[in-house]
Amino acid sequence: MKLKAVAVALVLALTLSGCSFVGLDAQTLMHPPKPTGEKADIQALLESKAGSKMTLEYPNSGNYRSAIITHDICGDKAEEAMAIYQKGDDSAGTNIMFMKKDGKWTDMGSFNNPAGQVDKVCFGDLNGDGEDEVIVGWGSSLNNTSKICIYYYKNGKMNELKLDQSYTELAVMDFDGDNQDEIFTANVSVGDQPALARLFRMKDNSVEVMGSCKLDIGVTKYTSVQTGLINVKQNGIVLDGMKSANSLVTEVLYWDKKTKTLKSPFFDAKTQTANSTMRNTLVVSKDINGDKIIEIPIVNLMPGYTGATTDDAAYITNWHRYDTNTNTLIRVMSMVLNYSDGYWFLIPDMWRGKVTTQTDTATRTITFYKWLTASKKNAPGKLGAALLKIQVFTEKEWTDGTGTEGFFKLLDSGGMVFAADVPLPDDALSLSASDVKASFKLINQDLN
Repeated sequence: MKLKAVAVALVLALTLSGCSFVGLDAQTLMHPPKPTGEKADIQALLESKAGSKMTLEYPNSGNYRSAIITHDICGDKAEEAMAIYQKGDDSAGTNIMFMKKDGKWTDMGSFNNPAGQVDKVCFGDLNGDGEDEVIVGWGSSLNNTSKICIYYYKNGKMNELKLDQSYTELAVMDFDGDNQDEIFTANVSVGDQPALARLFRMKDNSVEVMGSCKLDIGVTKYTSVQTGLINVKQNGIVLDGMKSANSLVTEVLYWDKKTKTLKSPFFDAKTQTANSTMRNTLVVSKDINGDKIIEIPIVNLMPGYTGATTDDAAYITNWHRYDTNTNTLIRVMSMVLNYSDGYWFLIPDMWRGKVTTQTDTATRTITFYKWLTASKKNAPGKLGAALLKIQVFTEKEWTDGTGTEGFFKLLDSGGMVFAADVPLPDDALSLSASDVKASFKLINQDLN
């Protein structure tokens, strides 16, 4: 594996999408500006329905976080608008109004929900008519669950379809490859209620359950939900669930076309858990190498370490993809993460099982050593020679040359200089300076 080529392929980008109108947030509506053009039309329409003391409400999660969102929901290749708000003189629930521009902005339908907040807004073609429906999760701050309503355009107006289904997590995607989106929900275990995943589809203006399966009963909340390819040709959803303060498990779910069932291959029916993927790290699943397939992190201690440790660099994080054909995890790449100083280092294949680490927090240094296995069976191994040192210096230390002898700069960021030293450049396991630079990256928010 060419380290430089692999490292360049690691694109970690995840951005929130959605559209909002500047000047129409809750703060500015307290002291309304004098908007012009279509902004004035939208605000005038909102105020005519809700009054000038309305408060805009923002979804708590998902890709659409604006109180006013634009999206083509009529299939006319033009964007309609939807606004989420509470009336200034009415504390009963939350309202949603849909607007269409036909010369000027007009009301396509307004609806009230008793929920005090909005969890998430999603879009998807649920009935296969080529037009996106609006899926809204109406939330409750009391029990951390939400209920679903579907809004669809028909006969010149918006219609509401209530789905009597609460959820902890919600996703919309085409799971079965029929060019029609489905609704996925996941619920953590609460009291006597089991942890359960369900898949719903819309049919003849009603909603039916396609399939369901059990989830890990120990998960208290989901820290990450990823939808997309879990294999080359298989869509699915990957849930990272928290079981304790620093413990996560991953569950993969997908629709099996042959058996027509929703499958959860990591779930162990005997223990009611997915503990085979448990790890003492907060890193979550994602497409780590830019191949459009969601990879799963499996964490193991480096050679020489036993038991739990709080030192990030004592662990090697192995990223895997799940193969639905063989029901196995296939390793894609491995890395050492240093959360304290905010970077990760790609581990070459030739180092796996042959190298370990030690951390010096005082000098902010991670040293990679050879790991020498014992000649006698079951005897402990020991540290060998140092192959690589990665150290963080202040800009002043680097400029003054304080303790920098033998180091070369990897990069600088935020007033700090990240540098490396290769003590034994001629050793068979040593890396070149260019390979070290290519394998070193700063941790951005997408890896957390």
